[in-house]
Amino acid sequence: MAARLRLLIAAPALVLLASAAAAQSCRQAVGAAEAQRFVAQCIQVSPATHPPCNAENPCDLITDEIRRGCGLLGADAPSFCRAYQRH
Repeated sequence: MAARLRLLIAAPALVLLASAAAAQSCRQAVGAAEAQRFVAQCIQVSPATHPPCNAENPCDLITDEIRRGCGLLGADAPSFCRAYQRH
């Protein structure tokens, strides 16, 4: 019974690890140059202490951080932020 309980507790963590490992890096998804452009924009607008602005992260994670940072900057946001506005 205890072994089954441990498995039930560990199963969600295993699913998260598997999905993180399966996520493609931004560099792999869009190429080095485009990934570096996302990273540079992310670094420019992210207020996070340890932002996800790394080409080895999935592009969605990076662009979500750009969108968040742009939103926080409001009228002071760089012009590239217009491309990240949700309509």
